[in-house]
Amino acid sequence: MFNIKEYVDKFKIYELRDEKADSWIKICPERGGIITSFGVNGAEILYLNKETFYDTNKNIRGGNPILFPLCGQLPDCKYTLNDKEYIMKNHGIARTALWKVVSKNNDENASIKLSFKSNKETLKSYPFEFELQFEYVLKGNKLTINQQYINNSNRIMPMSAGFHPYFYVKDKKGVRFNIDTDEYFNNLDLETKQCSEDSICLNDLKEFNLICYNRKDNMSFYLKDLNRKIIFDYSNEFRYIVIWSTPGNDFVCVEPWTSKVGVLQSKEGLLEINPRDKLELSYSITVE
Repeated sequence: MFNIKEYVDKFKIYELRDEKADSWIKICPERGGIITSFGVNGAEILYLNKETFYDTNKNIRGGNPILFPLCGQLPDCKYTLNDKEYIMKNHGIARTALWKVVSKNNDENASIKLSFKSNKETLKSYPFEFELQFEYVLKGNKLTINQQYINNSNRIMPMSAGFHPYFYVKDKKGVRFNIDTDEYFNNLDLETKQCSEDSICLNDLKEFNLICYNRKDNMSFYLKDLNRKIIFDYSNEFRYIVIWSTPGNDFVCVEPWTSKVGVLQSKEGLLEINPRDKLELSYSITVE
């Protein structure tokens, strides 16, 4: 049985549930269309700092923030397009925007579709008319996010896309990754290193910030705390996996990105959508 309920936790929350699997997701359209909670078999998978969620002056630390049209940061938060300089904050404009609910369904699954459209404010930092439509689908132990990036402009729209899920974990040494990559780039010491079975081993003594090139259409990692295997499936455009954690916090972020850091400025690996066209992507998380 699938159901959807609405309630207020300072902001309006939409909770989608699969009663048979005892699974759920919670979404807040007002705070960047973010998924704040994902549970399977009665156990929460995601980390959320509630203080940052309630404070609109802060970026939410937790959940599954949406990255668009930038993953990561820009030098001095600036980029140049057609000889004009623009300013954009880290990870883009979608994660702090107001999204609107388009439709809901609880027949063969529990799903909700959200929309985020360009406006006067977004045009100041990203000079394109666009619409994003994201459909969140919950069924059993699987969450799927079907995405449409729609270019309503009369010129090619450059972009990158990604997600920033925070997975709840206390024993970081108990996290094990299965990523098909020969090397990774360390964003902290700016070095490229060879990847071995034990080279991506987290601890709580130092910050981790790695970007891995992934050749497969899926990857997985194991969380000892929850005795759960997390499997990602995603469109080919998600070429990179970013792994990030900080000391003293009970999370590890495992982030699928379509590009490296700062591509609006470097132009390296940008996705491009033709005028009046759209790009469709998909990304799912399965918990075993």
